[in-house]
Amino acid sequence: MTNRDWQMRMRLCLIEICLLLGALVACNDINIESPLVEATATPKVLSQWAVTAQASSQYGFPNWSAGRATGAPDVQGCVDDPRAWASARGNGLEWLELTYAEPVYVTKVRIYQTLGRGAISRVLLVDREGLPQMVWEEGDRREPCPGVLEVEIPRTPYRVIGVKVELDESRTGFWNEIDAVELIGVP
Repeated sequence: MTNRDWQMRMRLCLIEICLLLGALVACNDINIESPLVEATATPKVLSQWAVTAQASSQYGFPNWSAGRATGAPDVQGCVDDPRAWASARGNGLEWLELTYAEPVYVTKVRIYQTLGRGAISRVLLVDREGLPQMVWEEGDRREPCPGVLEVEIPRTPYRVIGVKVELDESRTGFWNEIDAVELIGVP
């Protein structure tokens, strides 16, 4: 075996090891120049707004209805605004469930609140089979208002089509108005 053949075999072995370990970046670090090694593209991150929504209750229709939480945020300031969703009573357990156009592996959820922050108690992701998976259960902050509750999670191993926001408005004794819910992930 010639020196050149030995070097080629070593390169191929190193390439196989890198591919088996899924460490293509490491292959670049060992300076192997081969047409067999291709860079992998960084996954595209998709940010999207809800296209449909439903809720346990709503203050009115069309004003303050669940549908007002679809699309991008459009309420400015810490105000009672009919362009955001509000529950019927403003003092009990409520939920808002939103669906999105494209299923994604989720990394982040942003909930845009315009009034009465502090009532969100849980955030669940709804998979393609319609099963909810809890990803956040804590106490929401009351300030700042308006504000965004940002829930960062490790990339889900399943594709998500919806977000369910659960609220306990007895914590605040007042309505928690939600203007929009942004879903961020990889298609």
